[in-house]
Amino acid sequence: MSGWAGRILLVDLSSGKIEVEVLSPDLKLKYLGGRGINSRLLYEGIKAGIDPLGPENLLIFGTGPLSGTLAPASRFTVTAKSPLTGILGDANCGGGFSAELKWAGYDHIVFKGAASKPVYLWIFDDQVEIRDASHLWGKTVPETEIMLKQELGDSEIQFAAIGPAGENQVGLACIIGSNYRGAARTGMGAVMGAKKLKAIAVRGTKGVKVEKPKEFFLLIEELCEKIRNSPIYPRLSVYGTPGLTTLLNERGYCSVRNLQQSGGFEEIDKIDHEALMPFFVKSKSCVGCIIHCGHFFEIKEGPYAGEKGGGIEFGAIGPFGTHCGISYAPAIFKMANLCNQYGVDVLGFSTILGFAMEWYQRGIITLDDLDGIPLEWGNYEAAIKIFYKMVKREGFGGLLGEGAVRAAAKIGRGAENYITHSKGLEWGHADIRAFKGYALNQATATRGADHLRGIPGGELLGIPPEEAQKKFGTAEAALPTSYNKARMVLHYQNLCTLADALEICKFNTEIIGQGIGIEEMGRLLETATGVAMSKETLLEVAERIYNVERAFLVREGIRRKDDAVMGKQGQEAVASGPFKGERLDPDKFNQMLDEYYQLRGWDKKTGIPTRKTLEELGLNDIAAELDNL
Repeated sequence: MSGWAGRILLVDLSSGKIEVEVLSPDLKLKYLGGRGINSRLLYEGIKAGIDPLGPENLLIFGTGPLSGTLAPASRFTVTAKSPLTGILGDANCGGGFSAELKWAGYDHIVFKGAASKPVYLWIFDDQVEIRDASHLWGKTVPETEIMLKQELGDSEIQFAAIGPAGENQVGLACIIGSNYRGAARTGMGAVMGAKKLKAIAVRGTKGVKVEKPKEFFLLIEELCEKIRNSPIYPRLSVYGTPGLTTLLNERGYCSVRNLQQSGGFEEIDKIDHEALMPFFVKSKSCVGCIIHCGHFFEIKEGPYAGEKGGGIEFGAIGPFGTHCGISYAPAIFKMANLCNQYGVDVLGFSTILGFAMEWYQRGIITLDDLDGIPLEWGNYEAAIKIFYKMVKREGFGGLLGEGAVRAAAKIGRGAENYITHSKGLEWGHADIRAFKGYALNQATATRGADHLRGIPGGELLGIPPEEAQKKFGTAEAALPTSYNKARMVLHYQNLCTLADALEICKFNTEIIGQGIGIEEMGRLLETATGVAMSKETLLEVAERIYNVERAFLVREGIRRKDDAVMGKQGQEAVASGPFKGERLDPDKFNQMLDEYYQLRGWDKKTGIPTRKTLEELGLNDIAAELDNL
């Protein structure tokens, strides 16, 4: 089979032993790659109840069969048990690392154990070495990149590295890849730090074999044309995700000062796409992608003059901006840049920062708790001081670094009523109470509250009733406030699962109205690998992956009671905006959850996949294990 490199790199950091294992046809056909194979390897490779920061945890990097080709599939997934949530953890990242790893001849890397001193992994085709990284320990990610490229004598290497936050095992620590891209959520940087693994540097010269080059090239041209002609392409290719800021603010999606308003941020014009354009120097793109949604930036005046970086997204503009009440754009660039430099999840930190600002507003925390730092709405200087304390695990900043749920529990005094999460993963910068399908996805996503597991793009951006009828069996699915969303959510979750298994960027997919749907994924797979899969077969692959992940959660104690939107968004009604008064009705939400479970083939009382479902997917071993819980 073409497309896949056909090899898994096994690295035992405790012993220093490095092995190469053949990627089996069974794994390829049943899980495709990326997130799919990673999740299966993690399920098989660790036991329930292990310490996420212990040597027993695995840390798995995975590419897809289309990675390294002309397809917009240059993402990679990092998977481990999460130290932030205690359940399945994974994070997805773009840039150039995935393609380079494939060109070196590997589909996946599996790390086990832990090194006794800081190390990095150097991969140059078949040459793989564990090298000393003591001189890199304590360095920021950009410093690490410069030093690695100088040491290895190659400016073209691609890398994935942690910063000081990962070294200090901060719960919000992430892994930063080339081009300011981040594998951000669920604390994968902390796992990497616990293993004393500072970085992976890779250079490959082997390329990727495509089964049907002519047909594949013509298909890429066809899909590129579709993407260029989509309504969202002009905005996304020029402004990137910040181009969505104004639209989402008007739609009542943006949390304002931790949901005290929903949309209608009064200073949106200071942080919207037009306000950001003067700071953008040039666009940047991941391998194989024509959207080039990213930007390099430079601040030329003011207190942050000279600040340069890249990767500013709506995931920084919305949370730091409307959610925290910060309207000074250079400060948002500065804070996002700090996250990239120190290896911190931008979305996680900014979301929790907004929670903490409301705790301070309500008197739940005081200046004494905050080490004398006045954490008022919009106070970006205070936010930066808290950030530096967080990465060092000092004082109140160190507490925030443990995640919203643990921080609220330790603070007490009702702090838990001002956070939003599901299964321990915080969410709150976006108001999902009026978007019932979105809420269902957040409640059932397999790594905790997570839009990237199945954001119902049609619900958020709008879909004609006739299209909703055709796709989801009911025109009501076009209405954000309708609870008739189970089929819609299932569709988008399966679509996202396949995108992650193939490592296709979701900005190129049907999720946001772009040209790649499940049928197109099948055509890409067949022309690249020679493996023909019908839409039905691909959907079965998606169901298999999702059920393996659900089984991992079940094994760690997750049940139906955990499939909920917890905290503020689960308790309060929308305070303002176009959906004022909307709330998540518990009875209607549970009816929607019943329908979702039925579609998934999960037990309605427990949320556990039934034996019948698992056996139909060929997961007999998992069925037997869950029976014995």
